[in-house]
Amino acid sequence: MTRTLPQPGRDDLDIVKVLHALADPVRLELIHALSQETEPAVCSLDAYDVDVSAPTLSHHWRVLREAGLTTTFVNGRNRWVEIRREDLAARFPGLLESVLAGYEHRPS
Repeated sequence: MTRTLPQPGRDDLDIVKVLHALADPVRLELIHALSQETEPAVCSLDAYDVDVSAPTLSHHWRVLREAGLTTTFVNGRNRWVEIRREDLAARFPGLLESVLAGYEHRPS
């Protein structure tokens, strides 16, 4: 049985919390990686090119979810995550696209 972890509703998304979550380089990398996926992605450490421990990665996923950027699905011991594109676009039109474009064009 799949369940969804708690997250804010669309109308409860707060721009300060969203921008705070995106301000961290690891979380921004995770959002960028998720933006390339067409299906919910697994939350495992080896699935992403980030140099953090498993507990730290879990913390970053939680911050993204609690800010309203992602939805996390749980089935047994497995977790999948996806970006809440529709909710973000409805609440903050163009924000996600602008952040992702800025990420892709940042200096190396």
